[in-house]
Amino acid sequence: MTREEDQNNEVYQNLTQKADGSGAINHKWTLYLVLCCITVTTSSFIFGYNIGATNLPTPLIKDFFVQNYFARFYNQSLEYKTLDDKIERLKNYESKYNQNRDIKNSLESNETDIQQAEKNLNLLSEEIGVENVDSIENKLVEMRSQLNESGAELEDKREEYNQAKAKVDAFKTFIWTVTTALFVVGGMVGAFTSKYVADYFGRKKGIIFHHIFTVTGAVLVLIAPYVKTPECVIVSRFIYGIQGGMTCGLIPTYLSEISPANLRGATGVMHQLCITVGILIAQTLGFRQLMGTADLWHFLLALPLVPCLIGTLSLLVFFPESPRALLINNGDEHAATEALKRLRNSNNVSGEIEEMNNEAKETKSDEAISLKDLFTLKELRWPLITGLVLQLAQQLCGINAIFFYSEGIFRNASIQESDIQYAVFLTGFINVICTIVCVPLIDRLGRKPLLVYPMIVIIIDFILLTVFLNFQDKGMIFSYLSIVCIIVFIMCFAVGLGPIPFLYVAECFRQDARSAALAICMFANWVANLILTLTFPYLAQLLTNYVFLVFTVIVGLAVAVILKKVPETKGRSTEEIMAHFLGRKAPKYTTDESGKLMANSKV
Repeated sequence: MTREEDQNNEVYQNLTQKADGSGAINHKWTLYLVLCCITVTTSSFIFGYNIGATNLPTPLIKDFFVQNYFARFYNQSLEYKTLDDKIERLKNYESKYNQNRDIKNSLESNETDIQQAEKNLNLLSEEIGVENVDSIENKLVEMRSQLNESGAELEDKREEYNQAKAKVDAFKTFIWTVTTALFVVGGMVGAFTSKYVADYFGRKKGIIFHHIFTVTGAVLVLIAPYVKTPECVIVSRFIYGIQGGMTCGLIPTYLSEISPANLRGATGVMHQLCITVGILIAQTLGFRQLMGTADLWHFLLALPLVPCLIGTLSLLVFFPESPRALLINNGDEHAATEALKRLRNSNNVSGEIEEMNNEAKETKSDEAISLKDLFTLKELRWPLITGLVLQLAQQLCGINAIFFYSEGIFRNASIQESDIQYAVFLTGFINVICTIVCVPLIDRLGRKPLLVYPMIVIIIDFILLTVFLNFQDKGMIFSYLSIVCIIVFIMCFAVGLGPIPFLYVAECFRQDARSAALAICMFANWVANLILTLTFPYLAQLLTNYVFLVFTVIVGLAVAVILKKVPETKGRSTEEIMAHFLGRKAPKYTTDESGKLMANSKV
């Protein structure tokens, strides 16, 4: 059998066989393992929350910037807003009066129309504060005269104000772009330094340490309106970004090291699941009816402080360091054994401990693999390259473009402006539901099918979306079909490119290389995010509705790499995965031996 046939057969087996439950350890979920996963993924929730928290209150935050950087202009803008509201209201009164007066006086009007017009005029007289309909016209003339007199000075300076407004609007766009970019830059810093945090503090203490950034960011944004300092908001976004970058390195590492092999996929998906839940909760709380107001937006952005304190205290008091880190990194077999017993709810963990001891002996040195070694060691080259491809594909597949275009598509589908926030909420809700569906599927179907097949659907989906976007002006049906394409894309992303790249990197590297690999791959993920953030508006302006064809090509190239080089990692040891990359034939095992191997996985 050729290697390609062997790979195809492996994918078929993933789709048709259940994970073997045999072996020396407890392969099932335990309450303690579930609670441990939920506790550490509060960091993932916070990261997701910080992604979504600024979406709806963006205009409010921009106004806060203007209010403090351009106080005089801001007060003047309020005066013009008040004047413009009065002018608009008066025009509305005059339009209602003229329309209903003409209907009432027209010889062509029937009795029903005349009665309705008289009723409308009576309501108008009450609204503007006159005793009868005959007094409406004089009152409107008086209101117009007063408005012209009181607003004369402002109208004389309107051109000057409009010029200043153009400059302030440009500044708002610039400062908001900087604020948004700093979140991504912070993510790059956090991702790159996550290796050093994990190696210096350990997994558990590293997670606790990185919560310092959540606390600092929350305090800064909370006090910003009271000290009238926009810089607090800007710096808080950078600090929140550091927390997010570290989360993407620390949490998948810890989850992979506390899980039995047959649950690695499900526990790994919990990281992405909590990110999507965080985004959804932030979008919900950002509604105008809840915390998306001028008085509450800073509380909305500071809310991560609550899950941060709960998660930190729970992890500190109730849950252990990663057993693999305790034994392989610290050489503390007793502590590792005790931690495993609690996580597996079983006293029989000798098989897993023996496997960890074997891996510790195979490690070439007592020090972790450096970032330089990742690029120079032949055995790590392709695991790193494929890991980077998946991270880049995740960011460059068009997920940000979809959310960028979604509001415009919803408007073209005649969704009311006030209801668009609910349509955006629906896309987030679908993302969460599909990620939940992925939790049991990923250890049942395997990683590779959940990557390849949804990505093929995404390619077709983007081609159709491009067609529908270009035909939106031909009929409402094309706007509705565009919405369907958005939903299909989100579903495909949620079960494949959303969770699996994080999990894949954690599974493909030995204990001594895992933190460095995650640091590099997460750094690349954030760099791609930054590049897309800065270039996409110009790309969208240049290519208009054809912009999704760029993402179609990127996804297609990623699929080709996945089919050729990415192995199935479901239930496999690091030895088997490395054998694939080095072109060696993986060891063959009997059914019983396969169960034992899964129980004693090196990841």
